[in-house]
Amino acid sequence: MITPETIRERVEHVTQVKLPFDVCVKDGEGLHVRFSSGKACIEASEPTAIARGFFHLTRMTKENRDSLDVHESRHFKTVGPMLDMSRNAVLRPERVKAYIDRIATLGMNMLMLYTEDTYEVPEYPLFGAMRGRFTQSELKDIDAYARESGVELIPCVQTLAHLGTFLRWGPNGKFRDQPTILMADEEETYQLIEAMVRSLRESFSTDRIHIGMDEAHGVGLGNYLLKHGMVDRFELLSRHLNRVTEICQKYGFHPMMWSDMFFRLGSKYNEYYDKDVRVPDSVIASLPPCDMVYWDYYHDDETMYDAMLTEHERMGQKAIFAGGNWTWSGFVPQAGKTIRTMVPGLRVASRHMVDTVIITEWGDDGNETNTVLADFMLPLFSESCWQGPDVSEEEMRKAGMCLTGLPYDYPEICDAFYPQGDWGKGLIWADPLLPLLPPGHVSLDDFAAGLGEAERKIDTLPDGTDKKYLSLVYLVAFDKATLLSDLKAAYLKSKQTGKREILASFVEERLPVLQAEYHDLMLAHREQWMRDYKPQGWEMLAYRYGGMIARLEDAALALSSYIDGDEDTVPELEEAQLPKDSNTHFFASLTSAGASFHF
Repeated sequence: MITPETIRERVEHVTQVKLPFDVCVKDGEGLHVRFSSGKACIEASEPTAIARGFFHLTRMTKENRDSLDVHESRHFKTVGPMLDMSRNAVLRPERVKAYIDRIATLGMNMLMLYTEDTYEVPEYPLFGAMRGRFTQSELKDIDAYARESGVELIPCVQTLAHLGTFLRWGPNGKFRDQPTILMADEEETYQLIEAMVRSLRESFSTDRIHIGMDEAHGVGLGNYLLKHGMVDRFELLSRHLNRVTEICQKYGFHPMMWSDMFFRLGSKYNEYYDKDVRVPDSVIASLPPCDMVYWDYYHDDETMYDAMLTEHERMGQKAIFAGGNWTWSGFVPQAGKTIRTMVPGLRVASRHMVDTVIITEWGDDGNETNTVLADFMLPLFSESCWQGPDVSEEEMRKAGMCLTGLPYDYPEICDAFYPQGDWGKGLIWADPLLPLLPPGHVSLDDFAAGLGEAERKIDTLPDGTDKKYLSLVYLVAFDKATLLSDLKAAYLKSKQTGKREILASFVEERLPVLQAEYHDLMLAHREQWMRDYKPQGWEMLAYRYGGMIARLEDAALALSSYIDGDEDTVPELEEAQLPKDSNTHFFASLTSAGASFHF
């Protein structure tokens, strides 16, 4: 049983605030924290509420207040993050424990680890091979630490789609319907799923499991179609869900699943957020006991959230809301989008009396953004839980400051990287001669100006806040933006005037300097990665950085050939700018018009 003294030590370590007074801790309902005349008292009944009480006291101390009287209770029974452990990055076990301390400090009581194939399944050695998968002993240890801290550790896995990294191996072809989707209605598939669930039962003490089953586009239309012919895909999904639910129940788990496939199959456009979709009554009647997780991180008004939760409630299963802390846009969090989408989403979830809220932190396309960089935004969820969904943004920001040591305007610093969509990541990986830049009203010069201002703010950040990494991200993006703007103009001028030597500075200085900056960023990013994540998976980002460094050298060679008169033009710079691929945040679609796949 964890003691109040241990909880205090952990909160003080998280916040880097040493409380200069004694604190009495008493049993009580909800949370009541008082400080007056040098005396402090916390009344709470469970560890994360006690931890939150200490957090209130550290905030009071850090903000130089001399009194405190706080009464709070949970508006959501369960709230906590879901960390993506499947897009290259698997947190080191000790970093998961540190993360548990951080969310417990806010009063959060749940953590999901999203593991597609990054956990050990002894009967299938290719499951998570060379991916840094968690061993059963690692997960048992993390689970024990979470349980002691009052945090429910829940496995979040996949039992239908999103298993391409497992299905890629030749011997696993027997499980494959589509390249990323399991073959339903096959006994060998259910033997595999039972082995997954059995392994998770060995590692987790919770009675809840997230079985995934989202985005199974084309289920039943690949190898399944060749073997069985066309079937009703609603019925196929229902049959599969019933089999998976039976397996979960056999091992003492109550399942939840992403709900989108029921909506997509009923939409003319395969669209989740289709207000005209009604899940057929026959499908609803066939559903086993399985909670439905409505995920939405995209809407900035309450209308869609309300419509979707209403339809989920009609399905007769418990509805869970999964919002998003935007970590999947590349290099830094998209904090402004988190605020714009989650404030209305949490308000509606509260009105619908949703009791479980999941904060997804995806790592799409290589996990370029370290989850630590998004911790400033966690209070948006914790304060909505403990203070109610109408809590002020100022209160959220002050909690974020105390939690992370980052400044009040940290969201604006992040947003300078995203003036419109995914500009920042698009520039980091844009080809120097054939840039696929997003269309829109933001010019390269305006973007660079915003980056420069943000970089100056980053220089004032305290140590221990990934300052070096952030500074280099913004420096590289700034110099890349100005290079792309200046290079095209200089090339056109050289053609008009016949003075090719005006491009010499790009060859002799600007491209080599940018190469060096990319190299420095790669090393800073690697240092950050190795601090927090297992090394497996870093190789993907190393290839990307290495490719960009090599391409900058290649661009210098192309310009040199033109300057020396060996070539009459630089053919790449003759190309007109094209709109970017619609898959805007994927590396492959950001680097070349010839890319026909994403990885």
